[in-house]
Amino acid sequence: MTDLIWIAALGLGAGALTTVSGMGGGLLMVFVLSLVMGPKAALVVSAAALLVGNLHRVWLYRVDVDRPVVRRLLIGLVPGTLVGAWLAGGLSDNVIRVVMVVAALAALARAVSGVRWTLPGASLTPAAAVVGFFAATAGGAAAMLGPMMLSSGLSGQRYLAVTGVGATAMHTVRIGGYGAVGLWHAAYLPLVAALAASVLVGNLIGRRLRDVVPERAGSALEVITPVVCAGLAVAGIG
Repeated sequence: MTDLIWIAALGLGAGALTTVSGMGGGLLMVFVLSLVMGPKAALVVSAAALLVGNLHRVWLYRVDVDRPVVRRLLIGLVPGTLVGAWLAGGLSDNVIRVVMVVAALAALARAVSGVRWTLPGASLTPAAAVVGFFAATAGGAAAMLGPMMLSSGLSGQRYLAVTGVGATAMHTVRIGGYGAVGLWHAAYLPLVAALAASVLVGNLIGRRLRDVVPERAGSALEVITPVVCAGLAVAGIG
């Protein structure tokens, strides 16, 4: 019962956080799971649970999908993610945790500095390949995918729709890649099911909260989330 309670809370928080701010929920999920069950298991379980959550988010915002942007995004994202998933199978737990710390600190630096950049259209595909690679080795796809989509000029529901499609493709490829290198185990299925169900509910809660959460609170979450995640990753390094 205790396990179900914290798993449900984690999924609810991850789904709501990502739907409200467009990023951060997946990052938090994989870092919490990493501390509890190890980084490789966390990468596998989070990818499967977040796949369900992002499929739901794509359905919610399906009319806002920008197909030309999605095509350029997936051309880079899919192969980059596949290479990262393959590499993750051969890395030690501590190496993966170090990569997680770097990813969390990068997200924190971006949030604190407030730096925003514009990504030229021609750069979207190679940038997506880099994002896919690091997402497959460190998790927290939306924390890297989100800023890239914002820098491409997307906003509002178009941003949520395209980010959802990209994350769905990325998690699908991650699951296939992790399975190919022997990281997937049937024993993860109950945990994935519980997380996925709670993420779906969190998505719906987040959709309601988007209209009432002040922008200042969203900015604060952008800073707090990577700080918490970096602390979790450091705590797990042995």
